[in-house]
Amino acid sequence: MISAYAQAGGRISRLALTCGTALPAGTVWIDLLHPTEEERAVIARAVGVELPTQDEMKEIEVSSRLYAENGSHYLTTPVITRADTEHPGLGVLIFNLTSSHLITVRYVEPKSLETFIARLSRQPELLDSAEDALLGLLDAVVDRAADVLELIGAKVDGIGRRVFDDPLPSKGREAARKPDALRDVMRDIGRIGDMTNKVRDSLAGLDRLVAYLATVSAGRLDKEQKAMLKTLNRDLRSLGEHAGYLGHQTNFLLDATLGVINIEQNAIIKIFSVVAVVFLPPTLIASIYGMNFHIMPELDWPLGYPLALLLMVISAVLPLVYFRRRGWL
Repeated sequence: MISAYAQAGGRISRLALTCGTALPAGTVWIDLLHPTEEERAVIARAVGVELPTQDEMKEIEVSSRLYAENGSHYLTTPVITRADTEHPGLGVLIFNLTSSHLITVRYVEPKSLETFIARLSRQPELLDSAEDALLGLLDAVVDRAADVLELIGAKVDGIGRRVFDDPLPSKGREAARKPDALRDVMRDIGRIGDMTNKVRDSLAGLDRLVAYLATVSAGRLDKEQKAMLKTLNRDLRSLGEHAGYLGHQTNFLLDATLGVINIEQNAIIKIFSVVAVVFLPPTLIASIYGMNFHIMPELDWPLGYPLALLLMVISAVLPLVYFRRRGWL
């Protein structure tokens, strides 16, 4: 699908193009969503540039993601998609900056572009030039990354409460933590760690892109655009530091959860150990009187059976009293 955006008289017009439709006059931004080979060829002929294929968009070398060719700049960056779902993704977004047009090629639908499109109705000056459109889009992508980091931070706080809240029962209430609660916590930590890594990848790509723009496009940017580029650079650095902090927090929660699981498993093993020790002396006494020797004086005592039972009870209670006094129970 091809969408062309133009600005005239302070109003934004959007036109969905087909392969036989010419670009409207005043078009600044051309957005290609899931383009076919024919659509790519049509826009390439109309604008006079070569557009990367989907396979070329997957190249990870910096020289393949940020380069200039025939007066046009090709800028590729990863972007977060589906961050509000349980299965966030990392897509690729290409900016092709020419002297008069900004062309975006994408096979994903990040929320940041929807945000930028919504902004155009309130800020038509974002399409005054291709450079303004590029900086506005980058600002929307960075804002979306910040929103995702805030979402991750809230989830990290929630998981921290689930890990460190006291699970012991209080005055007649059942324990709040179910047997599989920590397993669910581990899954949530894994999802958050995966999302954090995707955001860090996106921020790293955006940081390289902004640095490239500051180097090669300084001559074509006015003073206001350069100031916005510096603001984007500062925002990316601060967001990168925050993403690193959240990554450390996630690792800390993972270690803490494993520690809590280990403690609870040790508590269960301790219970079995205490039970084994408690039943060991009675078992010994029962084994002694269960031997089939012919001469055993206690067998002829009227009180032999009650005495054996009493000895087994005492031998079971004494270890419990001892463990209680030592603070092991």
